[in-house]
Amino acid sequence: MKIPKRGIIRPGQRHYYRKGTRQQIDERRGFVARMLAQGATKTEIHRAVREKFKICWRQCDRYLAFVSGTNARTDTRLARAHAGVSQTLLDKMHADLLIAYSASMK
Repeated sequence: MKIPKRGIIRPGQRHYYRKGTRQQIDERRGFVARMLAQGATKTEIHRAVREKFKICWRQCDRYLAFVSGTNARTDTRLARAHAGVSQTLLDKMHADLLIAYSASMK
């Protein structure tokens, strides 16, 4: 059995660097997109992402920048996921408005 090599811990790092898989990155970006769509603040998003996925503050910033569109790079998979989250949020808001409107008409 081969013993895995430990990564180098550079000054200022707490843990050695571990790159997330594509599936993990998509999950994290989706989580950030959902929180952003719900109206969470940047600090709330950072706190939740760091606790849930055990990643550093800077990586949270990268995910937030990517999802919010301030990152120059575009990804079609994220665009479809973000559109789905936005559409779900719009559907829920529309349903809430219909319920409120029907209640006021009585």
